[in-house]
Amino acid sequence: MRYGVALILLLGLVAGAAGAGAQIPVLPHEFYGSVTIAGSPAPAGTVITASIGGTECGSVQVVDAGRYGYPDWRRGGRLSVTASADQAGETISFFVGEVAAQETATFVSGEVTALDLSVPGGGGSSSGDGGNGESGSGSGGGDSGGETGSQFAHTPAAPLVQGGHASLATSPAGVVLESVTVRTADEACAVAIQEGTTARDGNGNPLGEVTVARTASVPAAPLGTTVAIALDCGPAGATFDPPITLTYTLSAEEWAKIGEGATPKVMWYNPGTGAWQDIPATVSPATRTVTAEVSHFSIYALAWTAPEKGVAGAEGTPAGSPVGEPGPAFPVPALVLVVVLIAALAAFLVMRKK
Repeated sequence: MRYGVALILLLGLVAGAAGAGAQIPVLPHEFYGSVTIAGSPAPAGTVITASIGGTECGSVQVVDAGRYGYPDWRRGGRLSVTASADQAGETISFFVGEVAAQETATFVSGEVTALDLSVPGGGGSSSGDGGNGESGSGSGGGDSGGETGSQFAHTPAAPLVQGGHASLATSPAGVVLESVTVRTADEACAVAIQEGTTARDGNGNPLGEVTVARTASVPAAPLGTTVAIALDCGPAGATFDPPITLTYTLSAEEWAKIGEGATPKVMWYNPGTGAWQDIPATVSPATRTVTAEVSHFSIYALAWTAPEKGVAGAEGTPAGSPVGEPGPAFPVPALVLVVVLIAALAAFLVMRKK
């Protein structure tokens, strides 16, 4: 009887320790709706970002002018905001380009919210950059109040080029005069070049055109890496400052082909070294998009690397968990406690028999 009671108490301690170590996953808060700049639809290629406490926690690119995301999640494009458990109830600020939207929201884990975003046109900037007190009229020609507002008020709609080719309007210094979004013929991939970007070709001259096309002829990928989509972005050697945005959008069938436990990534082929190099990318399972910022043109590939053998999922992710959303792993301290308690119980029983 004494042994039975001791065993029950030990099992209770183990269960309590395991329960205390488990973490409740925090789901992202998703947003969709219309987006306007000075009362006009935001052009395709406009980047919308969300931040909590001054830290960026999600971004999305406008695909269809005037809106981001849809009520039907299968159409994609929602803004997925991620946060930690202690940020529940915090205020989310939104930025359209570099300017703060007039609307805010409260973070709620797992919620989907319809939120129309708007940015004022001329004069006052809501980004907090113009500390001169000139909220002004914008008609009188001061250099400080008018520039922040005019960057949006006069931005033309970016053309969506289905054939994978676009002319680029640039100044003699190589500064892009009109925002352009170039899509592949199947509309699965896009390159967005914002107005004000300095774009030059491989010889340092102003860049006059952009081409983006899917290609099957690519150098061999590293061992264990699967290439899903390879893009030939040209002209090769073109450079961009600041970096431009490259977006891959997968269908549900393509997303399902990603290996279990693997995480999508973006890499580019460096002809100088003859090797592929990984670049930072943002993966959104909710919208099935992978986005990266690139500062030059080359061959870019969306790929994934299979997890090591014997590992159910990457970084403690149990098999079957959605890509990019780590599931709760069995806490290591609890496992150590289990081993110690079992060893202690065994030693106690041996001593009692003696």
